Amino acid sequence: MKIKANAPLKKRPGRTQRRRDLLGTVYTVISESGIEGASMRQIADRANVSTGTINYHFGSKQKLIMAALQAAHLTPAEGDSSADSPLAQLKIFAFSHIFQPSTDRFWRFWVNCAAAGIRNTELRKQQNRRLEKQQILWTRLVEEAVRAGELPSFPGARVIAEHLMIFTHGLVMRQILQPGNEDRLHCEKLLEQYFEALEHPQQA
Repeated sequence: MKIKANAPLKKRPGRTQRRRDLLGTVYTVISESGIEGASMRQIADRANVSTGTINYHFGSKQKLIMAALQAAHLTPAEGDSSADSPLAQLKIFAFSHIFQPSTDRFWRFWVNCAAAGIRNTELRKQQNRRLEKQQILWTRLVEEAVRAGELPSFPGARVIAEHLMIFTHGLVMRQILQPGNEDRLHCEKLLEQYFEALEHPQQA
């Protein structure tokens, strides 16, 4: 009698992959229901896991949302731009503020977190820490771009970086209030013109 070999067991996802999958589900659920409307049960059901699994990985809804926000801030560009010139890296970060389609779950999640930060102290603190890190990084890139001859000499790199941050976040607000492909393209054009003025101030 021929004995059939046992079917291979399906490998369970590792801890890192499980956390990544759960965070992806958080983006979807919150983009649909908002932060206050999203429940742990709703997230668990959508991820096809138990609420105990979420508690094991994150501990609470608040910690889950904070982890999702922190992961959302780590854009792909931040991991693979080291080979680019300082000005190219700065442009990558700045242009990441141009929205994807208004239905995109990431951007809808981000907007919900930005709004919730008005009432949620921990969310607001996390966002402020992110802004400070962004200020430090962009200031360094402006300084390096000046030394590399990609940008003209400025009296204060931090001031230039701060102005650029204010401009890009203003574009974010515009896209929130006026969603749609036409306005996204317009915001992208405005940012291109901003960089042209930075690179060639005598022509501005």
